[in-house]
Amino acid sequence: MRKPPLVSICTPNYNHSRFLDQCIQSVLAQTYPNIEYFILDNQSEDDSIAVAEKYTGAGVNICRNTFNIMNASYSVLMDNLSDKTSEYIMLLPADDYIEPEFIEKCVSLMEKYNNVGYVHAERDFVTENGELIELDPFYDRSFVVDGEQVMPIYMMTTVAHPAQALCRRSACRNIGGYAMPVDHSNADKALWFYLSTVSDYAYIREKLARIRIGTQTETMITNKNFQHPVLVYMTLLEFVDYAKRKGYTKVTERKDRALLKLASEFLSHAAAALFDGDTVLAGRYLTFCEIISRDIKKDAAYIEIDSMLASSEYDEVRLKSYCTLEMVRKRSYSPPDGYNELCIDRIGGVS
Repeated sequence: MRKPPLVSICTPNYNHSRFLDQCIQSVLAQTYPNIEYFILDNQSEDDSIAVAEKYTGAGVNICRNTFNIMNASYSVLMDNLSDKTSEYIMLLPADDYIEPEFIEKCVSLMEKYNNVGYVHAERDFVTENGELIELDPFYDRSFVVDGEQVMPIYMMTTVAHPAQALCRRSACRNIGGYAMPVDHSNADKALWFYLSTVSDYAYIREKLARIRIGTQTETMITNKNFQHPVLVYMTLLEFVDYAKRKGYTKVTERKDRALLKLASEFLSHAAAALFDGDTVLAGRYLTFCEIISRDIKKDAAYIEIDSMLASSEYDEVRLKSYCTLEMVRKRSYSPPDGYNELCIDRIGGVS
């Protein structure tokens, strides 16, 4: 009887000791029988190593960088640390965790559909205090579809975080893994986009991943680092350039819509800056939104935030509503054209 294919799970960590127990335990609790697990610590200043060392007897492998390489550690984990015989890989950030059936259900699907290069399972958010924030699933059903059909969607959104995905190693190798030319802080969207050029895509609507957020949204947490939005913008332009060269017209046709949506998302950065009293940063974001898309000046949120900035009269309730928009946004879209619906009704069962 064929041994189940090996899955390499990789966790980069920096100062997440308070979440690391839950992350590690979620891997050790997987129902799937053939997993290797690596933790790469980026010179944490807390007791992360002590936490991880409690599990070395359970097969957890610990590796330590000599300095903090941030998201570049994903490339190290994928290319150097995990067993080269593994057929599947997963990147699980140290502050996230997964449900026990995650790996089993994803592997079962990918073993049945050999052309699928990556699968996303659905998720909810969880706060620093462990409070679950339930979100609408991105799609309204589970499915498999040709990768080219989902490429235009990544012009508009990331769809999923790294902890929601299991990837086929061969597909990752074909696109160069996380060694993206533009932005490691936007590497998940780039990975999904380029995997779609070499493989099919699958989606499991069941909520099998938990994504940690702070007391504020991700945009509020990163709004002080103006470099990140610039690189996100550059990544989108890179997608367009790649699509032009390769003839992916469905991608290039969405350029203007994608730029406007990106500008509208960056309004939350401006709102967060005003909420924090940083008028200089808020002004920079509003200007950058105009650079990305001139149409943003017609947006009601832009008009309201710009008015607050000009008058120095801030409505904190309204500003906070713009910052937390992603959490309350209703969504459950139909799958892309040409999909095949899946029935995933039991552990490991896919039909």
